[in-house]
Amino acid sequence: MNRWRKFVALPASDMRLLFEAALLLLLARVELAILPFAKVVATHAGQTPSVGALGAVEQIPRVGWAVETTARLSPLPLTCLPQALAAWWMLQSRGHPARLMYGVSKGGETGFSAHAWVEVDGIAVVGGMAAREFTVLTSFPEG
Repeated sequence: MNRWRKFVALPASDMRLLFEAALLLLLARVELAILPFAKVVATHAGQTPSVGALGAVEQIPRVGWAVETTARLSPLPLTCLPQALAAWWMLQSRGHPARLMYGVSKGGETGFSAHAWVEVDGIAVVGGMAAREFTVLTSFPEG
């Protein structure tokens, strides 16, 4: 079964999540290309969900699935930072207490590497598999 058939066989709610993830991944990539990281975070930090927007807890892993699936299938290179930003924005808009985590690790060819991921209540939603190898440098909202 090709990707298109798999997509049209999805429930409408999953199609909407994938579409939202694609738009926000593209927005994140564009913003990161033209704005300093601090401005990107400040622009979106503390967004309040619309009235009655608190999503069910079951939505949290679906948001992670949508962002990671869209990023994996995209022709654009979408690294951990645009993925984390898109997931953070999606979760915030649904009223979930998401935290954008940014960490560093020693080692590798350059001497250190960085990684971004998103957590809700201490559980990784996006980028969690690699997060174990990194020391948290900062998180948003800060705390």
